[in-house]
Amino acid sequence: MIAVLAVLALAGCSGGGSTGGMGTSAPPLVIHAADAGTFQEDFNPYHLEGVNFGTSGMIHETLMYFNKLKPGEVTPWLALDHEWSDKGRSLTFTLRQGVKWSDGQPFTAEDVAFTFLMLKDNPQLNRNALEIADAEALAPDKVRVDFEKTSYAKLFNIAGNSPIVPKHLWEKQADPVTFTNPKPVGTGPYKLTRFSAQLYEMERNPSYWQPGKPEVPVLRFPAYTANSIQTALQQGEVDWAGAFVPDIEKIYVQGKPEQNKFYFPPEGVVTLLPNLTHPILAKPEVRQAISLAVDRDKIVKVAERGYTKVAHPTGVPMPGGEAYVAPEYRDAAFKVDLERARQLLEGVDPAELTFELLVPSPFTDWVNAAQLIREDLAKIGITVETRGVAFQDWVSKTGKGDYELSIRATASGPTPYFQMRSMLFGGLAEPVGEPATGNYQRWKDAETDRLIDAYAATEDEAEQQRATQGLGKIMVEKLPALPLFYSPSWAEYRTNKYVGWPSEQDPYAMPSPYTSPDAAVVLLRLKPAAT
Repeated sequence: MIAVLAVLALAGCSGGGSTGGMGTSAPPLVIHAADAGTFQEDFNPYHLEGVNFGTSGMIHETLMYFNKLKPGEVTPWLALDHEWSDKGRSLTFTLRQGVKWSDGQPFTAEDVAFTFLMLKDNPQLNRNALEIADAEALAPDKVRVDFEKTSYAKLFNIAGNSPIVPKHLWEKQADPVTFTNPKPVGTGPYKLTRFSAQLYEMERNPSYWQPGKPEVPVLRFPAYTANSIQTALQQGEVDWAGAFVPDIEKIYVQGKPEQNKFYFPPEGVVTLLPNLTHPILAKPEVRQAISLAVDRDKIVKVAERGYTKVAHPTGVPMPGGEAYVAPEYRDAAFKVDLERARQLLEGVDPAELTFELLVPSPFTDWVNAAQLIREDLAKIGITVETRGVAFQDWVSKTGKGDYELSIRATASGPTPYFQMRSMLFGGLAEPVGEPATGNYQRWKDAETDRLIDAYAATEDEAEQQRATQGLGKIMVEKLPALPLFYSPSWAEYRTNKYVGWPSEQDPYAMPSPYTSPDAAVVLLRLKPAAT
């Protein structure tokens, strides 16, 4: 059962800054979250392409916070409490009172109802594929959201992954789908104060509802490329980064282990994605052959420098996820079998076994992984051309199904089900050409969707585990996506300015600056280092 942490630690001394007369002693924090090169002026928290990091969490907050490193640990945020009714088809939230938007307007149930109705009316923004039927403000601090289906299991998607927007500003927008929210107003700990294509800045929100927080007064987000972030880390120019560093001891730690720290907990699974609308990749025997040819151990050792480990064939994090894996597959492991792979391809015209593998150029570890996959597949007669593209181009192409093979990570959730749902739910499989928010390979399978619905239709943990076990069997037996390795939450941080970062000893949030809303939770825990 989910254990709710009913009391937030709200006390804390002021760390200074340039807003609200709270002092000026604490230094700014320089943050790297993406190898974008340049930024677009987009702070719409429901956009997938071009939206700037910090939009969710730092500016727009969610109703609850779910700690994915401690499954079952949930903290009230904008909502203090929730109650299900109508057999899981209706959810009533009791909201925190006294919260204000950063423009001074009060936050109320009307804002929450408006946000969920906006998602209902604009499917392109409904990135969690929530089956919203209605939403209504019952009182200034109470709101009810109704769903077409039993939705017990979607509390994380509803309350932990749906940022709330201000009705008084967003209702004036003719099209919230294309609205870029260039002057965002949120309830979060920060507000945007400066933007350019090369740098944007946020300052502490002086009217934030957690007194005395945050203690970091200014956040600076310079635009980095994969090469420039390595140099910035080496020269001590960035304080918090989410980067793959090939030789982290030499490039970053540099003999200062007490100051230059890193923490890479698993945050999901990285998969080789076959576009299942491709007539050849839609053949199960082709996907099985590809999987049997790929040497995942070598990818982890060479491309990932041993920072992570090979994924379980179900994609479920192991060890730790045993209850969510069918007993017959708990000891399953990937193996290379080139002879069997060639046998599986005997009925396929060799001329049809040529594919392009799309990867984001800034992700140098994935670029190296793609080269290893190309070499492996050549051994069984499959020709792969690797193609590196800019980060935003890759996001767009994989989202719209404009690729043949690609590599992409799927984030974890409070239980393995949420990762499975994101990878496999048919409701997320948009037509090619339309941006998807998950299931980028376009998997459509009645049994998969039945199991996903079965999980959501009950609060019984054992039944939910059985449903997830069924999804794991589908991953192993039908290979709708090919797990490669667990996705690290890349996080490098320095303790010379601030302390209180997440660690293996204190895993209170995912440590990466690109994970939302976790990054905001981290900032709220930081305190100036002793001088």
